[in-house]
Amino acid sequence: KKNWKGSGDSSVDEIWFEIKDRLGATDFLGYETNKAEGVVLSLLKNNKEVKQLKENDEGTIITNQTPFYGESGGQVGDTGKIFSGNFKFEVNDVQKKLGDLFVHYGKVKSGSIKINDAVELKIDIERRDNIKAYHSATHLLHESLRRVLGTHVTQKGSLVEADRLRFDFSHMKPVSSEEIEKIEEYVNSMVEKKTDVKTRIMTPKEAVNNGALALFGEKYGDEVRVLSMGHESAKYFSTELCGGTHVKNTGNIGKFK
Repeated sequence: KKNWKGSGDSSVDEIWFEIKDRLGATDFLGYETNKAEGVVLSLLKNNKEVKQLKENDEGTIITNQTPFYGESGGQVGDTGKIFSGNFKFEVNDVQKKLGDLFVHYGKVKSGSIKINDAVELKIDIERRDNIKAYHSATHLLHESLRRVLGTHVTQKGSLVEADRLRFDFSHMKPVSSEEIEKIEEYVNSMVEKKTDVKTRIMTPKEAVNNGALALFGEKYGDEVRVLSMGHESAKYFSTELCGGTHVKNTGNIGKFK
């Protein structure tokens, strides 16, 4: 599984426990903003903590807060840059270690960086916007599959990237071309209505009472994000628990096929 960056080397995985213990959780700002200022709390090179990273070094940066989404829930991590003065670091992946320690992977393009330096963090907005559109589309797709094929359909896995989505679900037989057409019609009708997407924070119990689809096997904390989208008479077409990033309006998804 490519998104599990644990090398199976227990000493490498141990380092994350030690860092997380010392630094605590990273504050994720990416629901509200595409850029932020932060302070460098830890630098790693070859899976070992170092005092600084220099030009052409490949390594990882951990800051106190970040607008970068860390890969989770099927959604890939953001890319972008971390910079200050003459220092520039290109971020090519972001992983979440132990739930909420955000680790920025990449390469120093110029200058050098030290612990406690103040930096600016900026995600690749166009790429994130594409990911948002695909992630919101998976929610509409999930509900459309349930409407057309039956409510036994549940999500077994998904991958949300900048240029495509993959949705794994359980069903007893192949999906016919007529069914595919109906499914696409459902999704596109919700896109065409151009209605606002609503995000609420609730307890898991409140969420399920509100009709939210919880994914079996997912661990949920005391608070969950509940995403509702697509208007249908007086209610929402789709309501799901989700920690991913999403469009503000279904019209931003674009045509689904």
